[in-house]
Amino acid sequence: MQGFLRKFTLCLCLVFILGAGFVLVEFFSLSSFTSGKVFTTFLKPQQTSDKKYAVEQKNSPNEERKNISKLITTLKPPTHYATVNFEGRLGNQLFEFASLYGIAKHNNLIPVIPANSILRRIFKITVGPTRPEIKYTKRYHEKKGCVFEPPLMALGESENVWIKGYLQSWKYIHQADSEIRKMYTFQDSISQKARSTFQAVIASKKNKITTNTVYVAVHVRRGDMKNNLNYVKYGYTTADMSYISKAMNTFRKDFKDVLFVVGSDDLKWCKENMKDEDVVFIPPGNSPEMDIAILTNCNHTVVTVGSYGWWTAWLINGKTIYYKGFPTPNSQLAKLFNAEDYYFPQWIPM
Repeated sequence: MQGFLRKFTLCLCLVFILGAGFVLVEFFSLSSFTSGKVFTTFLKPQQTSDKKYAVEQKNSPNEERKNISKLITTLKPPTHYATVNFEGRLGNQLFEFASLYGIAKHNNLIPVIPANSILRRIFKITVGPTRPEIKYTKRYHEKKGCVFEPPLMALGESENVWIKGYLQSWKYIHQADSEIRKMYTFQDSISQKARSTFQAVIASKKNKITTNTVYVAVHVRRGDMKNNLNYVKYGYTTADMSYISKAMNTFRKDFKDVLFVVGSDDLKWCKENMKDEDVVFIPPGNSPEMDIAILTNCNHTVVTVGSYGWWTAWLINGKTIYYKGFPTPNSQLAKLFNAEDYYFPQWIPM
């Protein structure tokens, strides 16, 4: 009997000690939670680096007392603006606005896009304001066009910022991906015409098309990158047919029923080199926005070179294979380019 009482007493002591420990843990957890600071951490994808961007915010004492049982993250409404020196053709401006939006969101700034921007005419962009009287007191000049620059993610929220650069890196964009995709929705008139044109293009292969057919966009950029000697000397290059064939064969292995839809600024070259039965071509004469809208009816993408092809792949949002031979090694352009910053980690180099 005495042995039983000793064991029973020992068990009670252990329960008391464990209970006291639990109370202390809860006390310090609550004390830590109500210390007056909340951190919202934005993590970069694991393929990039272990660095974190943290935004520190303070809650009021009253708010903390009311919400002691749950975590509340608040964000002060932005009061200052950011814009970029919009320049270049469609592919460049797609980068400029998307990166501006991501940078502005990260710094708690309001992105500004001109009222007459071509992007507003093509896409359902709702961002404002467009007031011309905004005075930009901080200026940032991009150092390299296709390299992620961390200082742009630390501009702060206390000044109006004007940015000059092409901002061609997925790392500016990925944190705001869902919002950008909503704004990069084609205007109804464009998407409807693109859909009907796409149907007309694939109709030539109607006997081969089934409900299981997978469509792969192939964008072939040649033109100025092939014929402009200054561009070539600077480091611009084009993808050869061996790369295109290898990429297409990869999709043929992935999918039993596949049809390639080719868009290019050099259709003559494409038709001379792509004569397979599973290939169709977008006819010439369309606007740049119409060609890209037609291609986005596909499921996956083969990218050669250029920002236009990059954005075709991003808008399609499927499997992407890209040409890893761009730019020319050791060229001037290569000094301004970092493939890890330019291409998404999940895209496949070839």
